[in-house]
Amino acid sequence: MYGEHVQEKVMKEVEPVVTGMGFGLVELTVSRQKGATRVGVIIHRPAGVGIEDCAEVSRLLFPRLETIEDLANVSLEVSSPGIERVIKNPREYPFFLGRGIRLLAEGETEWIGGILEKADNGVLALRSEGRVMEFPMTSVRKARLDQKWDPPHSGAPGNRASARSGEGSKEDTDAV
Repeated sequence: MYGEHVQEKVMKEVEPVVTGMGFGLVELTVSRQKGATRVGVIIHRPAGVGIEDCAEVSRLLFPRLETIEDLANVSLEVSSPGIERVIKNPREYPFFLGRGIRLLAEGETEWIGGILEKADNGVLALRSEGRVMEFPMTSVRKARLDQKWDPPHSGAPGNRASARSGEGSKEDTDAV
């Protein structure tokens, strides 16, 4: 991963574009490998994210990234969270309200699944089998989306969508 100042520069360019298009920015990664810079952007919206959405975000972001002085030979990948995303950061939970998740809490030996109903003030509320359980976010050891808990017509994506752009190559779109 690049230094924090480069990550911040990229965030300042990426976040307003993504949110202005009606998406939430779930994750941004910037890494350098063999003289090239890879930028990964994961976007979300309640209605789901398709391949065309990723391609459109990629088309708008890529020219902006090329103007950032500290990025060399930049490539960009824009994708959806996927149907079983590992939730890596507590700030991601609000994106997935109303979606099925499973989590492993401190002191538990089994995963607990349900619909994420609340994610604020450091507390998660999960509805499962007619009851609501609350967990302090600090007690969650692992969490991931789990489509088997998704309510019908939740807008949860059925496929992980992805679009890539790179210097010296035409943009292509892949379903992963």
